[in-house]
Amino acid sequence: MSGTKTDQAKLERLLTDAEGGRKSRRGWGASAVAAAAVVIVVVWAMSLSSGKPDSSSPLPAQPLQPEQVATAFVNAYRNYDRPRLKSLLAGDALVNWSALDESNQGDEAIEVRVLPDSCTELNHLSVGIQVWCAFDVHALGSDRLGLGPYSNNRFLVTVDGGKIIESDIYFDYMNNGFNIQMMEPFEAWVTKHYPKDVPAMFEGNTTRLDAKTAELFHQHIADYVAAKS
Repeated sequence: MSGTKTDQAKLERLLTDAEGGRKSRRGWGASAVAAAAVVIVVVWAMSLSSGKPDSSSPLPAQPLQPEQVATAFVNAYRNYDRPRLKSLLAGDALVNWSALDESNQGDEAIEVRVLPDSCTELNHLSVGIQVWCAFDVHALGSDRLGLGPYSNNRFLVTVDGGKIIESDIYFDYMNNGFNIQMMEPFEAWVTKHYPKDVPAMFEGNTTRLDAKTAELFHQHIADYVAAKS
């Protein structure tokens, strides 16, 4: 959210080659001079290279900015990558993972497509930084019916130490047209044509966020889009 060691093999071979056997006192003197010369050359070469950064070595990883962490969270949510989503959490957000997991599975069941806008730093809190990420949304096959996308929605997250420690997702479905154009007509259609599936798919006036209903939703969304196209 790594470094390499400089290869000294060539320098070590030069130093090794400079250490010859001593056959005589006379030969030792010549060998010592030669060895000293090699050492001088090696030290000189090392002094030249030490002043230049190794271009092959990657720069140290920089910590992600709060907006980048928030963007990663949004992307994991909209791609239904729950392992990645959970890996971004800490603190209360991690403690409350089961609720976020259920919400994400429910959105996947009703085929929510999040169309993200940019993320913007909002507030510096006593612990962490709040970031706001607006988004539009398609769901229940609205894009295939030429309806939507539906706006005025947002992710509001608190970032601390490169992790999401608090998250809130607001989908303004009662005011942005989704409920009237999509949710209510879809539920009425399912109730009329597949009444036996209603208890499994809906509870009261809300969609049940149960992953086991995903197959029914996918089937009936396809049927509904075909009937209304």
